[in-house]
Amino acid sequence: MPIYKLEGQKIVELQQTTFSNERIDEARDLQKFIINSIETVEKNLFVLSSEFGDWEDSKRRIDILCLDKDANLVVVELKRTEDGGHMELQSIRYAAMVANMTFEKAVKAFQHYIEKNNLEIENPQEAILNFLEWDDINEEEFANDVRIILVSADFSKEITTSVLWLIERDIDIKCIRIKPQKDGVNLYFDIQQIIPLPETTDYQVKLREKAAEQRQARRESSRDYSRFNITINGKSEINLNKRQTIHLAINESVNFGISPQDLMKLTGEKRWIWVDKECHSRQEFESEEIKNVKSYDSSRWFNEDDELLIYEGRTYAFSNQHGKGTYDLVKNIFNQYPDLQGEIKKNEP
Repeated sequence: MPIYKLEGQKIVELQQTTFSNERIDEARDLQKFIINSIETVEKNLFVLSSEFGDWEDSKRRIDILCLDKDANLVVVELKRTEDGGHMELQSIRYAAMVANMTFEKAVKAFQHYIEKNNLEIENPQEAILNFLEWDDINEEEFANDVRIILVSADFSKEITTSVLWLIERDIDIKCIRIKPQKDGVNLYFDIQQIIPLPETTDYQVKLREKAAEQRQARRESSRDYSRFNITINGKSEINLNKRQTIHLAINESVNFGISPQDLMKLTGEKRWIWVDKECHSRQEFESEEIKNVKSYDSSRWFNEDDELLIYEGRTYAFSNQHGKGTYDLVKNIFNQYPDLQGEIKKNEP
């Protein structure tokens, strides 16, 4: 589709050109342009790496590896050719290769990307957590799916047919066409999503939601539902779930006289919020300026009236977002503070 500009009293068509004619190299130039303007491909993407190839016995590399807001990995494959080559086949291989990536490996990949490109980012893990709006690592929700975005000057019929077939089988893949055009001096890019067509987005979303529900059901069957028996200062509770376990351990530790500031050395500061006042109700707590969080989501904290922790003039709330690390965290608290006389055991069925 041609693009026009207003020139005097006339609407003039821009000149069609190619990446090759403009001497735009796929690896050196196009990749850099897309990374620096990733929102032109899709909004709310976080670039983890470029030329990613951290796997054994393979020289293949992902052009751009991203995260989306749902913590899914996104493989972005680029081609400057007019037909896209065999990029859909390459991208499927890449998606399969990164499908089992852990949060730790993602941080490692981002760290390498930072060093390679001399980016001014001090803490790669914190940067990823901030993008995902997570208080702490949640391995169970990380990289549950891999999405694919193909970016090319155009796509052959073979590619479009293959992509449509993959979409029908619940593979989240899209084609973004990027065509260079110029007016003699200035270079422009016509960037459009051609598959799936924007008009069919709602329908495709419903199909993906159905597939996501099916995947969620499969994950539920494999999730960690461990329960624990815990003893602190002679007080025992049995068959507690992860949230009950961590809440009891933190609450009893503070009541025993261990400061939240000291506990933060074991739990990490991001798991705590507080106000500079003694509050005895959630309503009172939430009416104050809550510290140590950019956006307060009440569902993510132990903040009921009987869950708030008061210590030296401040009122604290502890995160209720805990996964497989609950056992080790509680055990570390007990090891650090033996006067608690704490013990935690998994409640074996």
